[in-house]
Amino acid sequence: SEEVALTKNGGGWTFTPDSAWTDGRYTLTVTVEDDAGNIRHSAPLAVTVDTRTAIDSIELVNDSGVAGDNLANVLRPEFRVEVPEDVNAVRLSIDGGKTWMHASKSAAGVWDYSWLTDVPEGTYTLAVEVTDIAGNTATRTLDFTIDTTLSMPTITLDNADDTGERGDNLTNRPQPNFILQHIDADVASVVVSVTHDGTTSVFDASQEAGGWRFTPDRDWTDGSYTLSVTVTDKAGNVSQSTPLTVTVDTHISIGKVELINDSGVVGDNMTNDIHPQFRVTVPEDVNSVRLSIDGGATWVKATQGAAGIWDYTWPDDVKDGKYTLQVEATDKAGNTITRMLEFTIDTTLTTPTIALDHKDDSGITGDNLTNAKKPGFILGNIDVDASRVVVQVTHDGKSEEVALTKSGG
Repeated sequence: SEEVALTKNGGGWTFTPDSAWTDGRYTLTVTVEDDAGNIRHSAPLAVTVDTRTAIDSIELVNDSGVAGDNLANVLRPEFRVEVPEDVNAVRLSIDGGKTWMHASKSAAGVWDYSWLTDVPEGTYTLAVEVTDIAGNTATRTLDFTIDTTLSMPTITLDNADDTGERGDNLTNRPQPNFILQHIDADVASVVVSVTHDGTTSVFDASQEAGGWRFTPDRDWTDGSYTLSVTVTDKAGNVSQSTPLTVTVDTHISIGKVELINDSGVVGDNMTNDIHPQFRVTVPEDVNSVRLSIDGGATWVKATQGAAGIWDYTWPDDVKDGKYTLQVEATDKAGNTITRMLEFTIDTTLTTPTIALDHKDDSGITGDNLTNAKKPGFILGNIDVDASRVVVQVTHDGKSEEVALTKSGG
């Protein structure tokens, strides 16, 4: 307690502290004494000095990004202001103080306001002004951003790995590269989901100098893969691409190569036709078959006669001789395989001769008269590649064929 003696000022008595009081509660009483020594005390007067107010916190309630980054993907932001309990008015402005909105008290020291009209996308400065019971005022600001849009991403197979026809999404690369486009600069997450044989896996995409890309971390087996890109920006907006289905095909085969006009023993690949005809059996996804008999110097294209069947007949005369046929098949994914077939064209055969063995020519030499009941005969001009020699014997109107075997020289 402190007693302060007063002096009359003008027509009345007043009291003003001679130094500033700190915030708090003060109780004042007045004591008067007259010249006769009478003393009287006033009733106590309690006064509270309150010179300050504060704003403890401002929160963007519907912050949809990382907590505290003050990014929202809604057009009607909601704010919460925490203040001392003696605050009795809170107002907000996002246009530099031109217009103010009054918050509502939801609990002791807690005031809320949700914008009633759409706020266009952009970055704003929220101004909050509070007033307490004592009339003190405090102002605080909060920068926030409204972002409700996010571009739809796309994913495509890199042209360098689209090994089939452009745009058919067939590749013979076990680790194909993919290009991601329409990725906004403010994205926080870019993931690629890959579904194969009923199983879905999720991978992070990578941002390189040329943009966003995705490459599998290991070789894919042959088959169909469905990919989609999901992007999330810092405001929490999410956008997903249209699915992309890609087929990985790294294998090709040639089932069979046949010389159709094989005129010798079946499968010996010998023909007496100077226009050899070939048939190639391949998988149905093969879309090109070409042939060469000159070591690859020139190629001719076969024609597809049925699913997986390709034929070619040489239009020009092919000389007698031994050849190596090269067959090259290419499928829709760009896989290529080569297979060889050795074949021979032989269109000539010497005219054979037959003569009575001179030992059994018992008449005049060369008169073909013999007294031998089992005369011998000499066959000449039989080519070394003869596979069958038959002698036809006709007697009394009857014919008989006798197949011979080579003996001695």
